[in-house]
Amino acid sequence: MVENSSSEQISVAEFISVIVYLAEKSGNIIREVYRSKDIGQEEKDFGQGPVTIADLRVQRNIEYNLKQLYPTLNVQGEEDPATYAHFPPTIAPADITKTLISQDFLNAFHAKRAPYLDQLRKVYSESNTTTIFDKFDIRDAVVWIDPLDGTSDFVKGNLPAVTVLIGLSIKGHSRIGVVHNPFGDEDQSKGRTLFGTIEHGLFRIEYDEEVKDKEAYLSREIKYIEPFNFTDSPPEDHSFTVAASLSHFSAQMKSIIESIHPVSIKRIGGAGNKCANVALGVVDTYMHPTAGLKYWDLCASEILIKAMGGYTTNVFEERLTYPADGDRQLQGLIIARNPQYHGMIVRRLAPLMQGIRAFFR
Repeated sequence: MVENSSSEQISVAEFISVIVYLAEKSGNIIREVYRSKDIGQEEKDFGQGPVTIADLRVQRNIEYNLKQLYPTLNVQGEEDPATYAHFPPTIAPADITKTLISQDFLNAFHAKRAPYLDQLRKVYSESNTTTIFDKFDIRDAVVWIDPLDGTSDFVKGNLPAVTVLIGLSIKGHSRIGVVHNPFGDEDQSKGRTLFGTIEHGLFRIEYDEEVKDKEAYLSREIKYIEPFNFTDSPPEDHSFTVAASLSHFSAQMKSIIESIHPVSIKRIGGAGNKCANVALGVVDTYMHPTAGLKYWDLCASEILIKAMGGYTTNVFEERLTYPADGDRQLQGLIIARNPQYHGMIVRRLAPLMQGIRAFFR
């Protein structure tokens, strides 16, 4: 990897505005491809699953625009550049709205969260929660893109599972994330965008592809989501609601999840979508005790969990990191709504943990 030696400060409010715009306009591309009935499905090498024209066009557009706006920013994505370079960008840098989020808006929520951030400080040491997070140094940053998370669900028509993931890591830790669902559960023309940071919290914006007017786009309600109780401890007989995969749910996976009984398993497509369901309190936990997840699957998603006071580790109980020169592979995943819930899951998994960890050695 070539080290980025160019010093440049990027505004946090501007960057969030940019990646929200890119994620939402990428959702329009995904809808367009789906409605065309020609998604161009192919299978990747080495059993890595399907890829479609939508995956490739979205990554091309996000990467192109970020490089136009921030030429020295390190941008990494799931798809091989050779597979999408021939697609012309259809999102123009000049059209990107940089003012959806203001720094004053973010600062107000930083102040509102001050007592809560006092509780988070020991767990999330990568964030200086006492100072305003208003800019970052481009030399320390990497953008991780999953242009269409849940491709297997997309090709099967399980559209609400599809997400666009754009995450920013700073010095190897997830710090800013956007997770956009292009398709609503009932109306495919309406989507949902979640974005967040530890410092400012988690926010939700509704998206309607029919809204074309810039003023209407900018005037949408941005809803702050109250975080979880960070010190809450589940009772010893707590029944966990667990998000489990729709497309990778083997008998072994089912057995591992059921070992933390009592449990209620909720089958949900897409890694980003499962993480969003944890962040929104729909489920208590998302476990993926096998290989397969990559940095771009979790960088954007994990920050939503952290913004809510949730806790994420790999199967070795190590916090997730996203080093620019890493191998991109995550060593399994355990997410819970706070550290106490996470601790109970690990304790219940203890009889199986040695075997689970041996898989990664």
